[in-house]
Amino acid sequence: METEDFEAKLYEKLHKNISEQIAQNLQVINNDLKSYLVKNNEICTNLSQQIKSLTGLIESSKFVKKETIALFVDSQNLYYSARTGYAAKVNYEKLLRLITGQRKLIEAYAYIVQPPEGDVKPFATSLERIGYIVKTKDVRTRANGSAKANWDMKMALDILGILERVDTIVLASGDGDFVPLVDFIKGTNKRVEIFAFPDNTAYDLKAKADRFEPLGENVILT
Repeated sequence: METEDFEAKLYEKLHKNISEQIAQNLQVINNDLKSYLVKNNEICTNLSQQIKSLTGLIESSKFVKKETIALFVDSQNLYYSARTGYAAKVNYEKLLRLITGQRKLIEAYAYIVQPPEGDVKPFATSLERIGYIVKTKDVRTRANGSAKANWDMKMALDILGILERVDTIVLASGDGDFVPLVDFIKGTNKRVEIFAFPDNTAYDLKAKADRFEPLGENVILT
């Protein structure tokens, strides 16, 4: 019995020592792991900050050529698209920031229509304050009583006037009437982008553009 008691006590002592040793080793491993993660997290954070700083330096460098763009906004098209889809109006400042991004904006034109009733001057003034060059046209009433206010020709002439100064022409409109204009611009080896509400954009216009960017709540006036 004494031998059995001695063996039991010895086993218990060994078991306790082994358990304590394992616990100590696990604690050391845990501490080392935490230290490793903290150290590497600091390294990753510092590296990320350095990359961000370097990226900003490169983008601001005079040796890096930014893409130059000219924006042409069909305000009437955007107005009806936003009213139909969101029962709201377009935030033209958000639109300008969204389209420009990190690129260099040469000019931004907004084409608006003066209806027979009402005054668009306050709207035009607000656009000018943001940075748009505003073009206004009165609605023409035909002999049959129908109305027409088409900006296609004037917009094409304005694009011709600036085409050599930019890399990309941006049209903010979903009107399919601009498809021939897009074809012409691309024929001069310039890029064409379309920013418009997808549900009110002609399929051919999307297909012809080098880039189609759908508008939505990101440009709605709240």
